[in-house]
Amino acid sequence: HSNPICDIRQSNKKLFTSDDNGCILVWRHQGDTWDLTKTFEGAGSPCSTLCVYEDYVIGGFGSGHIRIFDHVEGLLAGEITAHARWINAIDVTASGIMISVSEDSLLHLWDLNKMTHYHSICIPNVQLCGVNFIPATEDFAVTGYDMRDILVFRKKTVNRQ
Repeated sequence: HSNPICDIRQSNKKLFTSDDNGCILVWRHQGDTWDLTKTFEGAGSPCSTLCVYEDYVIGGFGSGHIRIFDHVEGLLAGEITAHARWINAIDVTASGIMISVSEDSLLHLWDLNKMTHYHSICIPNVQLCGVNFIPATEDFAVTGYDMRDILVFRKKTVNRQ
């Protein structure tokens, strides 16, 4: 990277890195080395968070956008104007349910298989900064800047439309 690195993720002998200019790089592990295999150029807004789902690397950006790249074909597969402010964290389940949180106090749930948004939760006056699905469930935990608590939401209480 020619700019500071923001996030790193790993999946199936590949490493995914993002930087302050919004670039996402894909590295493949071979023997004792990591070889650069794909570069997704940035547009100037930091890519602060990454997650990987099947053949896709998904970036959350300071502009509030989520970009979905096919890291095998090297193509932009989709872009979502997801939040009004900086996206701090995203996660995805094996079934393709993605969650994003932002400084705009909103948590959004997305179905990547249908490329649709299906639920939002507002946590007033909190700059959300961390989110993760809880393994073996689709329940999720979220926290915010300067919070001392972790909020856990049960999947069964969040209905799809």
